[in-house]
Amino acid sequence: MRIRILWIAMLSLLVLPLLASDFAVKAVKGSVEVRRGVMEEWKKVKIGDLLKPEDSMRTGPGASATIEIDKRKLVVPELTILDISDVRQLTQEDFLLKLAMENILAVPPREKDELAIPSATVLHGDNKSKTDLPVSSDGRVGEMQLHGARVLYDNSYFATSILKSKETLRTHPEVRSNYDARFTVAMAFEKMKLTKEAITEYSLLSKEDLPAPQAKKVQSALDKLKQGK
Repeated sequence: MRIRILWIAMLSLLVLPLLASDFAVKAVKGSVEVRRGVMEEWKKVKIGDLLKPEDSMRTGPGASATIEIDKRKLVVPELTILDISDVRQLTQEDFLLKLAMENILAVPPREKDELAIPSATVLHGDNKSKTDLPVSSDGRVGEMQLHGARVLYDNSYFATSILKSKETLRTHPEVRSNYDARFTVAMAFEKMKLTKEAITEYSLLSKEDLPAPQAKKVQSALDKLKQGK
């Protein structure tokens, strides 16, 4: 009963309405589209359009877009899916709560007689939630979402970058071998000064069959963090 109450309390925090301003589209090159809210249809974007927190942006091959909010510009490169609600800062408390939820969702299903944790996830930030999110086999979509997570990282949205990366790696098994994305997650933890979490990510990566240069990079980062503890 206590676990169920905790679950409900945590879920209620995750679906609180998101308060954020609209983004203005300042530049468009090539095929750039937007998906509005819960709509599944993608429509072309043009300069001057406003993007709301519940929207998502998608760029095609060779395409790019520049969006702006409060005089801060963000460039979305080619082959990227970016959920606009992720372009925001989270408090560490809020982030750690969402991270705990994501870690729960990543736990493999339990046996029949064991406690089952409901399957739920949050899409497009805090605006909408969906239960029983299916695992996708569309590697192209998974890679585009990881590109979006990298855009978040490059623009210092470290918390949402981590959450988006972990959600994508969970729901798109075919991109779990994207070690660059996992390395970005570890670096984001470092940027947030969450040393324990960063060490865990680097340690897991070090156990993978990585190319020599990448393995050296991971081990170097891991050694540096351990020495600084």
